[in-house]
Amino acid sequence: MFLLVFILYFLSFLIIWQFVGYPTLMALIARRTKVKPKDYSYQPFVSILVPTYNEENVIGNRIENLIHLDYMDDNYEIIIVDSGSNDLTRDIVRKKIKENTRKPELKLIIENKRNGKASAINYGKNHAKGDIILVTDANSIFKRNVLKEMMPHFNDPKIGAVGGKYTLPNYDTLITSSNQFYLDIEYIMRKGESSIDSACLFHGEINAWRKNIVNADIGIVSEDLDMAIQIRKKKYKIEYEPKAINYEPAPTSIEDQIIQRKRNSIGTIKNIFKHMDYWLFPRDIYSLVIFPSHKGLVMFSPFILIAIPILYFLIMDLQTIVTHFMLVLINFTMLFLVLNHLKSKIIKSSRLKSGFSFKSLPKIVFYVLLNEYIVLLAWKDFIFGRYSVLWDKVESTREL
Repeated sequence: MFLLVFILYFLSFLIIWQFVGYPTLMALIARRTKVKPKDYSYQPFVSILVPTYNEENVIGNRIENLIHLDYMDDNYEIIIVDSGSNDLTRDIVRKKIKENTRKPELKLIIENKRNGKASAINYGKNHAKGDIILVTDANSIFKRNVLKEMMPHFNDPKIGAVGGKYTLPNYDTLITSSNQFYLDIEYIMRKGESSIDSACLFHGEINAWRKNIVNADIGIVSEDLDMAIQIRKKKYKIEYEPKAINYEPAPTSIEDQIIQRKRNSIGTIKNIFKHMDYWLFPRDIYSLVIFPSHKGLVMFSPFILIAIPILYFLIMDLQTIVTHFMLVLINFTMLFLVLNHLKSKIIKSSRLKSGFSFKSLPKIVFYVLLNEYIVLLAWKDFIFGRYSVLWDKVESTREL
């Protein structure tokens, strides 16, 4: 009985730590973090890579956005890496190249076969002139200050990569509003992580890194997470720059949400196994605390949630069960309220209200349960090998 109760409380601690404990700790750290001074005169040459596959609906606007960034025109280039498109993507890019009579230089390079985003990144990197590579998506839009805010971090030789902030332009539906809540928590965690060691990862939609320290693994699904881990293992730090904002629509349907999140979850599972030695023998705060808390536990929480009622059944003691349930509920609720309060203070956004709104609770619960289900689907596909390095296009995220 004692062993079962111990396991029950330990698993409950892991759930509380994952959902509210660790984010609250990072929020407290983020609140105390001072903004680092930047030397905005440091503007190294940057190669922006945009992998594409059948992006005719968005690539024109994307190029216009990148051409007009607030950065020295002759200090960056834009490389469209097209991988096997069979629509008008290449024609649109070629037209933009002819129309572009000024800096920055706009180039199109072609992979005739679609081999996945990692392959496109490596192919584009081999054609890049810059020592700093910035990878982004065709359906994203940058704020004009992105390069100006991200690049000064590279003046520190210890910084190997810098990630920007991913923001939704469409957060007015059930799925996207819940997704925005998740992104707000991500913002808080990355800000705290960056100040004590390194951000756990960078968004695949906006990430910059030193060209000579990392390659994308063409056999991995989430190449952005793998690259972040590679960079940290080489003792470089990963900075987070919340002023470098990238706008990209989130999936607006449950079906598209499952496609996107399942792929990301499979990628995380693969990275856990690929870098197992790093987690088993931690050598820094990143491998000891940050990755296990931010990403690792997420891949095991569905099994923990399933294990708790099973333990209730095995214990079969009503007083023990009720006591445990009430303690977990009270601690979870208190930490959640603290986290929500800190979130409103840190983000300072007009769309957020201070304090906790009970109206948002059903959306949050639904989103959490949906993602727990998606993780289970990811494990099933991972075990049976039903996945590909080719990214699945989510059409609802192409509605700019």
